[in-house]
Amino acid sequence: MKLQFLGDARDAFKWDLLHWVCTTSSFSTLFYVPLLTPDDGSGEGLISQHRFKCQDFIRPFLDMLKEEPRSLTRISKLGTLSPEKQFQVLVFAPDRFIGPGSSRREYWSDFDPSKLENAVVFFDPDNGYVPKTHYEKKKPLRPKWIGHNELKTMFARLPETSVAVVYQHRPKLMAMVELFAGLTTHLAYIHTAVVAHEPNLALVAMAGNATAGEQIASAMKEYSDNHRDVKYRLLLSQPGGLEGN
Repeated sequence: MKLQFLGDARDAFKWDLLHWVCTTSSFSTLFYVPLLTPDDGSGEGLISQHRFKCQDFIRPFLDMLKEEPRSLTRISKLGTLSPEKQFQVLVFAPDRFIGPGSSRREYWSDFDPSKLENAVVFFDPDNGYVPKTHYEKKKPLRPKWIGHNELKTMFARLPETSVAVVYQHRPKLMAMVELFAGLTTHLAYIHTAVVAHEPNLALVAMAGNATAGEQIASAMKEYSDNHRDVKYRLLLSQPGGLEGN
């Protein structure tokens, strides 16, 4: 995540979907892990929020995120936008940059998923999961990715009442179906994986058990059913999971 992306069209999709999930399910906390990287001066992040048709009350929130000086702490206000149901939003290490390779240990040093009951833990790397070629060759992780070993370690401590969601940008020259096929082969460490996506951006939700998997799958499918530009897909369900019920 880069501060230059705050309030753009990708933010419109991800915060709209996460707000929907947290207000149509029993999850009571959104725990945001930004995996912050420095702005790069490229001008990226200027895609108007209006390119994505989010709920109307999300618009002022996105405008607020773009106010200078930009700060990830403002994301905590997402949980107060709906009078019908509010939820807690916590931002992990909002001013800490994530580094490459072995230096990533410092970023995760005080991250404790064991305390996150009934939570949606949202990981927001610049690009998404570590690509297949780097994962299989065990190359050092770059700051723009999150690694499967990092997620596997997190799931070993995450309460059964909680789930994880990962931001995934579509790589150039790769169709979404190809991206999902490659990703699924590396998700044996979780029970259920579902995805909501538009042409260039996907949010992949993962659960360690059938109960949490059914809950997040139901919320994300309902969001897709109510948004013509967003597609829903089941990526993985281990035996006894969604496909077996």
